[in-house]
Order: sequence, then C-alpha cells, then structure tokens
Amino acid sequence: MKKVLVVDDNPLNRDLACAMLQRSGFAVTLADGAHAALASLLAEPVDVVLTDIGMPEVSGIELARMIHSALGEKRPRLVAFTSFAMQDEKTQILEAGFDALLIKPTTRACLTEAMTAAPDQSPDGDTQ
Repeated sequence: MKKVLVVDDNPLNRDLACAMLQRSGFAVTLADGAHAALASLLAEPVDVVLTDIGMPEVSGIELARMIHSALGEKRPRLVAFTSFAMQDEKTQILEAGFDALLIKPTTRACLTEAMTAAPDQSPDGDTQ
C-alpha cells in the first residue's frame, strides 16, 4: 500500500483529499503546513507528497525545495494540488521540482493517477 502525505492549510481540502485517497487504497498522513510536513517526512518516509501551493508562512513551492534539499534523490514523488491554473504558474510549480500538477477541484480518478503516474506524465494533461 502506497503511503501519501497530504499537506494543506485548509482542513476541508485535506479531509477531501484524504477521503478520496483512502477510498483508492492509499495510506494517508495529514499535515497542515510545510514545517509539519517536513517533520513528518523525516520521521516516517512516504511514497508521495500531495501538497497545496498557496499556503501561509511557507508555500508548497518552498516545501518542494526543502524536500529536495533534505532528502535528495531519496525524496518521494511530489504532486502539487492547487487552484493556480495560469500557464506561468504551472511552469513555476513544475520548475520547482514537482513530478505532477493537479488543478483543484479534481476527480478521484485524476488524484489516484497522479499518485502512480511516471514522473514525466501529468494526469490532467499538463506537459512537463
């Protein structure tokens, strides 16, 4: 069973992603921000980090950089889950080191695919 860490400052978004992922057979851990996420990752590795981008204090983009710095090649798959849908925003997110990008709202099928797709594939058709 793949382990997923869901990072979002909005409890509703965290709970919704958690419910969809659990229904698809994933083990889910939750974090309400970047600092809690990094501490969780260092304590217990996961296969995938699904993170919001627009969080207060530390953005999802900065979290991705922190994960790359702390874990290097041993890092989990990084999936951005955001409402930022402009092409320049998508480009900035992917250039920060994310493996995939999902635009909110999404379906359970797209969310599940993002957890397992090859790094050079994006489940919603975005190119990387």
